[in-house]
Order: sequence, then structure tokens, then C-alpha cells
Amino acid sequence: MCLYFHYSPLFKCSTFCLNLLHLYRDPNQAYLSINRCSTTPLRIMQALTTVILLLGACTYASEARSFSCCDALTNIPQLKNKVYMPETTQYEQRLKTYYSANAALEPWCMVMPESTQDVSRVATVVSKHSCPFGSRSGAHSAFRGANGVKDGITIDFGHMNATVYDAKHKLAKIQPGSNWGHVYEALDPYGVAAVGGRASVVGVGGFVTGGGYSFHTNVKGFACDQVVNFEVVLADGKIVNANRKQNPDLWKALKGGSGNVGFVTRIDQRMFLHSAYVCRRVNLLIAILAGVVSSNQLWGGFIVFDLAQRHAVFDTYIKFVEVNEEDAASQLIVSVQYDGKQRLLLSVVSNSDAVESPTAFSPLLSIPNTSNTLTRGKIADLVPQFTGPTPLGLYANWMTGMTANDIRIMKFMDEKHEEYVGKMKAAAPGSDFSILVQFQPVTALMVSHARENGGNVLGLEDVTADGPTLMWLIAVTVDTAENQEKIYPLTLEYRAAVNAYATAIGINKNWEYLNYALGDQNPLSHYGARNIQTMRRASKKYDPHGVFQRLRASGFKIPE
Repeated sequence: MCLYFHYSPLFKCSTFCLNLLHLYRDPNQAYLSINRCSTTPLRIMQALTTVILLLGACTYASEARSFSCCDALTNIPQLKNKVYMPETTQYEQRLKTYYSANAALEPWCMVMPESTQDVSRVATVVSKHSCPFGSRSGAHSAFRGANGVKDGITIDFGHMNATVYDAKHKLAKIQPGSNWGHVYEALDPYGVAAVGGRASVVGVGGFVTGGGYSFHTNVKGFACDQVVNFEVVLADGKIVNANRKQNPDLWKALKGGSGNVGFVTRIDQRMFLHSAYVCRRVNLLIAILAGVVSSNQLWGGFIVFDLAQRHAVFDTYIKFVEVNEEDAASQLIVSVQYDGKQRLLLSVVSNSDAVESPTAFSPLLSIPNTSNTLTRGKIADLVPQFTGPTPLGLYANWMTGMTANDIRIMKFMDEKHEEYVGKMKAAAPGSDFSILVQFQPVTALMVSHARENGGNVLGLEDVTADGPTLMWLIAVTVDTAENQEKIYPLTLEYRAAVNAYATAIGINKNWEYLNYALGDQNPLSHYGARNIQTMRRASKKYDPHGVFQRLRASGFKIPE
């Protein structure tokens, strides 16, 4: 955006507003939105002439900065062959690796650092030349602007994807460009597991700094809570460590605060080995002691139910969550899906101690099901099965919210799911789309692990103070951009209906999980005043010129 006039002497109208709302640097077209008061055609032409000249100036300035930023990167010897320009094979190939076509924006250039020192060089260029930028690790977030930019440079951490295990200190040193499938594979020979993603394709960097809900969240907290050290490149290129002793304020701000203070170049996460998880349930403890369980093992899978069983499944979920602390190793997710052909009801169950069919799941397992994939095995083997096929290049949008643990919201979202599947079919006949609604708990037990490990900025202590909560996700995937234009407004309607209903019955917690949030949501604003202040102070201290707040054009910013 170049201009915003509240008053124009040319029009001699104090209410005139010339607002360049949209300016897309497309070779074939530019869109200009003008809001104006009543005036004469001549003066309109005079105004448009001025606008055209200013547009040209803006375009020239933008192109000049584009050249300046990308040229500066290519002129650094250590970045040779690591900067990809438009219309090159490498550039096009990287665009094809985005999970969602919405997020696959075409930047001025891409840079793929291979070391922390490379990132430091990139940061120096960004600051010196005021380069707008976005960053990506696994590129699994779906919305436009989640992990890349159009007018700017995209810093792609895909070549920083190593995982090294320090057996002496039981630490995994994980680079941000890896994904959790590769992390689990790297750690598997050592018999350890990370508190990481439940889908193999999810990237490390964004997942951890966004919080990180895992199979072990009941027992170990969020992924960010197990981070003992972040290696960070600051805006001026300085490389620092953030941990309990060094830069502890930065350490805390990164645990849930996303990429707002610096580039995370390595995550050191505490690993865990246990032969038995001491549980309150005596029969479960006996089962564990009967066969030693190492921490790289998992029991779980999908259970598919007939839709006629949904109220029984919902009721079982609510009751399971209320007593989940009695068997913290067990975790339950329930979802309603439309897969392009039919509506489905399924649950995802897991036990991080690899205990088969623990008694916590007895009520759920007693409900008749149509199929299941329940099995016991290594996390490295099971997570790809949980993930399933993940086609790239479709148009995906995720959105989220949170309520009290209340069956009414589950029933309401199920009813609306059926209603909006019908509306979407009618709006885009022949479209191949899917729509998932997912329910999973956030409890005081999960949140308590943050306090034990130096705290985070998620702000869930107050949210869970009066009981367990239900975190919901709506995920819609559409085949083409044209069909998305028809379906997307209905998706927003669905979300609005859910929030309105939750507020009306007094159960809306008004908290949004950053890793599930849509671009128009503002998850950081729900972390609470104290945590927002923590992030602001860290930003001012470690990024005094506000590079990450001014120039970073991807992800979510610290609220002003």
C-alpha cells in the first residue's frame, strides 16, 4: 500500500478518501479501489492521473527494492546456489512442496540457508536493505501468508533439516526445516521419542514455536515446554542461545510466541526414557510392568463408527476428558468428516506408554464400530499411518476456537457440518472438497507442565482454571481456486455460527491455537495481557528496530 488520503485539495472535499486497498504486482493487471465523495468527471480524471503516477512510483520503488534485496543475497559468496529466482527450476520445485496452494506465494526470490551462519548473513541483508520477508519450515500451515510472501523474499529452512541425538545429555538437537516424520526416524535407533507432531509432514519450527500439541501432551505438556534451548539468529545477525540461564525472557517468548523475535535455527528438546509410567490405575500399572515399554513405542489408531453412534461417541468423549488425569498416557480425539463422498465419524486413540486397549478406552471400545486400525508399534512407524496420504497443491483453510468441555457444542457442530456440506455442494457443483471437524481436549494437567519448565506465553492457565476445555478445528480442502471462491465464504459462515452459539450458551473460551488458526484470526491476542507484554518486551529488547514486526510478512504478529 502506498497512499491513504483523508483530505485532497484537488477534490476540495474533506470527506474524500483515496485508498489503494489492493495493489497486486501482476504483469497483466493492477487493481485499484477508490472510495470517493461526489465530484466532477474532470476532477476524477485529474485524481486518476495523480494516482497512476504514484502507482508507477510505487511499482518502481518496489521493483528496485526487489532487485536490491535479491541481488544483495546473491552477491554473498557463502550463499552461492542458495538463492532461487523466479522461473528457475529450483524456485518452481519449492513452490510445489507447499501443503496448501493458498500459501504457495511467489516471492521476489527464495533463499535456502544451510547453516546458522547462512541465516545470520540473510538476517543482515534483511535489516540493511529493509527487505520484506516470510519464513517457512515445513509449510504445513494453510492460509495465504502463513509461511511465505509475494512482495518480499521467502526464507526457506528446508535445507536445515538435521536431527542429532546427544545421548550423554539426552537431548535432541533439531533443525527447524525438518518434519516430525524425519525426526522420529532419526531418534528411533536410540529408543527415544520427541514431543512432536502427530503427522509426519508437519514442520518442526512453526509447530514448536506455535505451542505444539502431541501424543505426549498429557504427560509432558506442549512441545514448546520440552525445549531446553533455542538457538536464535536476531535481526542484526547476532547468534544467541535462549534457555533457563541465557536470555530466559527470549526463551519464554519463543514458547508459543511464534517467529516474532528472531529466526530459530536449532531446537534442543529434552528426550525421555521410561520403563513404566506410574499411573493411578492399578490394573494399568500391572499391565505396564508386565512388559517394559520404551518411550519410542505407541499404541493407537483410528476407530470408524456409523454416524448413528455419534451421540454415544460424543458422550463418551466428554466423560473421558473429565477423568483423563487418571490415565494421562491415553489420549482421545473425535472428528466428523466429509471426504468428498460421504460423512464419516471417527476417533483417534493413542496411549503413549504403548498399553494396548487400556481401561480408559473401555467405554469407547464398547460402542459398535465399522472398522479400526488399532495397533502397537514404534512412533516412527505409526505416525505415517496416522498421517495417511497428504496431497499437495490443494486449497486448504483451517480455523479454530475453544469452548468448555460441553457436549452441546459437539452436537451443534455436527448438525452444522451436515448443513454446510449441503450448502457447499450446492454452491460448487462437482467440486472435490472435504471438510473436517475435530475435537480434542486441553486440560489443566497439560498446562501444568509449562510451570515446571520455565513457563510459556500461551496463556492457558486461566482458560483451564475452571475445568477441561474442548479445542475445535474446522479444516476445509478444495480442489480449485474457482471452487474455493464459492466454498470459502460458507466456511466462514460455519465458523461464525459456531462462535455465536458458543457465546450464546456461555461456553466460549475465546482462545485460538496458533497452529490451527486462519489468517484472519489473531491467536496471540488471546494469550492474556501479561504474556502479550512478555512478548513485546522481548521484541523491543532483542529486535530494537522492530524488523520482525515491520518487515516480517508471514504468520501472526504481536498485538499492538
